[in-house]
Amino acid sequence: MKVELAYDYGVLLKPKVLLAMLGLYLTTFFTSSIVSGDFSVDYFQFFIGFMAVALSVSGANALNCVYDHDIDTLMTRTSGRPLVRGTISLPNASLFSWVTLGLSAILAVYLGVIPLMLLAEGAGSYLLLYTVIFKRKTSVNVLFTAPSVAAPAWFGWYLGGAPLYPVGLVMGAMVAIWGPLRLWSIALAFTKDYEKVGIPMFPSMVSRKKAISGVLSAQMLLIASSYSLVLWTDSSLYLIGVTLLNMLMMGAGYKLYKSESNRDGWVLFKLTSPYILLVFLLFMFSYL
Repeated sequence: MKVELAYDYGVLLKPKVLLAMLGLYLTTFFTSSIVSGDFSVDYFQFFIGFMAVALSVSGANALNCVYDHDIDTLMTRTSGRPLVRGTISLPNASLFSWVTLGLSAILAVYLGVIPLMLLAEGAGSYLLLYTVIFKRKTSVNVLFTAPSVAAPAWFGWYLGGAPLYPVGLVMGAMVAIWGPLRLWSIALAFTKDYEKVGIPMFPSMVSRKKAISGVLSAQMLLIASSYSLVLWTDSSLYLIGVTLLNMLMMGAGYKLYKSESNRDGWVLFKLTSPYILLVFLLFMFSYL
């Protein structure tokens, strides 16, 4: 029973999103350390930063599930979440969320004012701007998640020791493009789910063709932004690697444009999810 409850709390954290945000922290932290020229990493500070991001993202994800439990019960994609199945109560989930957010804030205070501000900006924009204010009111709701997904990248880059401007800001901006595209890709594959609960996701508010064209336009913007990092590396590894990755993305996008099927929308989502981490890994290894 305890194992099952622990598993349910793990699901409440949205583990795939959590791993993606921790991946952003890891890649930006170590790339920043390499770029700064200081290879003597403060591993204690790194660990504190890692835990601060993990707790902040976990708390924000769990609180999002608490706020959205009414629509999660009606959507096929989210019907298996713990709050829907009743294995975790709303009061317990709320308490868990606020405790993890509080612990994250304590760790961020130890790291300094800027790390605290970055984590507060990330969790605050996701919970307040996206979840509470705009998710149920406008078809461009996912754009308000951009600051929240960029925050772990900026946080990691800052702790890594290199100046935030210009490379750190550019990498964060790339993540800010990737985050909404990822959510739109989900909405494209589960349009009927969002229509059923009345969430005005862009793909569910326009024709299928317009929705796909909009998502693919965002995809092309992300692909174009990936070449901006060429300005800060002399290695051909990054250029070759990112070009191959972009060709794969464009191939999936073209297939979706031709078929307009949910299956190809799901494939695009699956390719989009790890895209930004792969780009950042290529950039990091180009310095080694």
